[in-house]
Amino acid sequence: MLTTRTDLHGVSGADSRADHRTGHRAPHRVTPCRSRARVTSRRRVADDTWWIELDSPEIAAASQPGQFVMFGLGLEEPGVFLLPRPFSVAWRSEDGRVGLLLRVFGEGTRRLARLEPGDEALLLGPLGRPFRVAPGRPIECVAGGVGLAPFIFLTAEATAASNSAAGPSAGASVRLLYGERSERLLFDSDLLHELTGVTPELFTEDGSAGRRGFVTAGIEDGSEALLLACGPTPMLHAVVRLAAERGRELQVSVEEHMACGIGTCQGCVVPGADGSWIKSCVEGPVFDATELTWPI
Repeated sequence: MLTTRTDLHGVSGADSRADHRTGHRAPHRVTPCRSRARVTSRRRVADDTWWIELDSPEIAAASQPGQFVMFGLGLEEPGVFLLPRPFSVAWRSEDGRVGLLLRVFGEGTRRLARLEPGDEALLLGPLGRPFRVAPGRPIECVAGGVGLAPFIFLTAEATAASNSAAGPSAGASVRLLYGERSERLLFDSDLLHELTGVTPELFTEDGSAGRRGFVTAGIEDGSEALLLACGPTPMLHAVVRLAAERGRELQVSVEEHMACGIGTCQGCVVPGADGSWIKSCVEGPVFDATELTWPI
């Protein structure tokens, strides 16, 4: 665990204050790093799903769980015009590598998935606002699909803190619920344990692994743990409803299309609870669930 960086407890008090004019949190004021990063490893972890590590010490040192990077080729490769894509920072190492979880959805992500060790790619980050977790508070994470990515990072950081010289009480207790459509899409279990030190509670919609059904079935009733969720929008809707019914405090990381990641294109806006539109790239992607409007 790098020692020259912020911890998983999130942003400072100044950053977490709401803008007095809009009621929203002010954008996360951190200058991102733009660099050509070398791919150090690539590993297939599920069907059409890859774990890619890149050498980027500055981004590794500055990142917090819940933040993301813009990842692409830029204009360096002849014949390829590829806008960068947003990816959660899913892990970081002592020696300055960052891990990204990539699932192929189209030609852009297919091209990124073909990057080999030694290739270079463009990284811009870290971007966005992280999860905000009080020191020592238990956490319950609900991950759907590649929404697992920020929770690999968060869980790894919590495990490292618990194993530090400060003793077991230093790190937060993390319960990780992880759901996919089927076993073939589940992240490689050996690598997941290697990265995080924990074994998730698995759910598959077809019952091919773990419990049959949606990952939301694992959410505890009456727990005092902070509830965190990241995954497809329909899953987030379901988690929001359950959290409201059960009186659970909830933070969500929204998955929206982004072309810039810095608040310029406004392609990632989400509806705020006050009726305004909020840029998820700079005021999110992590929100308290009460900050947004959700379908009833």
